[in-house]
Amino acid sequence: MITRHHFALALICSLILFSSFLFTRPIIAFLVCTGTCIGSLLPDIHMSRPKKTGPRTLAWALVQLPRKACAWILYRIYAALELPVTDPTDKRLTHSLPGILFITISSGLLLLIPAYIISPANTIKGIIFLFGLFLGMIFHLIEDLCTRKGIFPFFPLSQTQIAGSIRPCDHEDHRIRWFHVLHGVVLLILLILDGTGILAPALAFPAGLAGLAICLGIMVYLSDVTVRQASSPGARVQPAAVQGTGRR
Repeated sequence: MITRHHFALALICSLILFSSFLFTRPIIAFLVCTGTCIGSLLPDIHMSRPKKTGPRTLAWALVQLPRKACAWILYRIYAALELPVTDPTDKRLTHSLPGILFITISSGLLLLIPAYIISPANTIKGIIFLFGLFLGMIFHLIEDLCTRKGIFPFFPLSQTQIAGSIRPCDHEDHRIRWFHVLHGVVLLILLILDGTGILAPALAFPAGLAGLAICLGIMVYLSDVTVRQASSPGARVQPAAVQGTGRR
């Protein structure tokens, strides 16, 4: 998906999951949601620099750390292990579980060590932010596996690809738009239930978790997601057409 979709959907997803925290623990909710928004952008190391300065320029700037440091280090590690990686700018490096784990660990070293030196009390806040960062990257992968290019979740250890049928730039396909609406409606319902006290406090977080599962489940189902295996090491496969309810 394109940058603005990643950002918006990841933000709403984090608000759904931690909707109850908005009223009871706003600082935690703020740290998690901020981390999620940033994390939702980091896997796109292939992002080109915008010709005009704007919001996308900030997104491009945030991506430079995983692009110039994390992806390059991963490339060198995989090359030393003789794994099938030939390009340090290959987006599959960061559109995988090993990739986002490496980015999270690297970010943790850069964030938590200075935070602890300045004040040990800041370490907890840093961990909460780091959790949001990882969560944002997870949301990014889930959103991308709904598209035709998909993701390679265990690259380069496995050539298994998970992909859907959405073309983000196809303006005649309104599924992404409906995903925004669905997520927004679920968030609004949860905020009303939490704000009015209709929902018992003990059920607030489980309700948010259930709401998130419903949103992501419907999104994946309507995207005709399928699992494919590459025919040869390093090959980039395209998802075949499968039966489902979404458009092609």
